[in-house]
Amino acid sequence: MRSKSLIIIPMKSPASSKSRLKGYISDERRTHLSLALFNETIIKLKKAILSLNSQFDIAVVTESNEINCLSRSKSVKVISSVETKSLSGYLDAAALWAKEKNYKALCIVPADLADPKLSDLEKLLSYPIRHSEMVICPAKDLGTNALFISPPTAFKFSFGKKSFLRHLQLAESNYIKPIILPLDSIKKDVDTTEDLDWLLTQKPQFLQIGAPYD
Repeated sequence: MRSKSLIIIPMKSPASSKSRLKGYISDERRTHLSLALFNETIIKLKKAILSLNSQFDIAVVTESNEINCLSRSKSVKVISSVETKSLSGYLDAAALWAKEKNYKALCIVPADLADPKLSDLEKLLSYPIRHSEMVICPAKDLGTNALFISPPTAFKFSFGKKSFLRHLQLAESNYIKPIILPLDSIKKDVDTTEDLDWLLTQKPQFLQIGAPYD
C-alpha cells in the first residue's frame, strides 16, 4: 500500500471561473484573478509539503486545456477526461483515481482560497489522519474549504451551499470519524464582491493584468 496522500485541486476553465463577479470586474480581470489564485494555491501547498517533509503528491482535476498545460509545467499531476460538470462529480472521479493509484488519503483544497497562511496549510497537512477519519475545514458560510479523508472513496462528496453540514452527516452515516479543524485563513474564499474587496486590501496586485501569475 502506498504511504503517500494526494492533494486534489479542482479547477475549471479560468474564463468560466468566478462567475458571480461578472459585471463587477472585467472578464479579463476575472480570468487573471482565477489564475492568480490557482497559482498561489499551488505555490503555498508546495511550500507546506517541503516544510513538513511530508509524503504528498499534488494533482489538479480539470477539463481545461489551459489548466492542464499550466499544471504540467509546474510538475503537478493532472486528472482529466471527467464525464461530469459538477464539482462533486469532479472530486468523486479524483477520489476514484487516487484509490486506483493506492493513495492512502485524499486532501481536497480549492483553488480560490483568498489568502491561506502557510502555517494553516501545515496544520491541515500534518494532521495525523487515520483510516476511516475525515478532517474538515469549514468556510465562513458553512461550505467546505478543505477536506482530508481516508480512504479517498469513503463516501460520495456533496459540495455546494452548506456542504460542511452535509459532509458531517455523510461521515457519520459511513462510519467515518469527523474531525473539525477551523483554520481562520482557510475559512475565506473568493466568491462574492465582498470577498474580492477584502482580498484586494491584502493583495491589490491580484487584479493587475501585467502582474505575473506563472
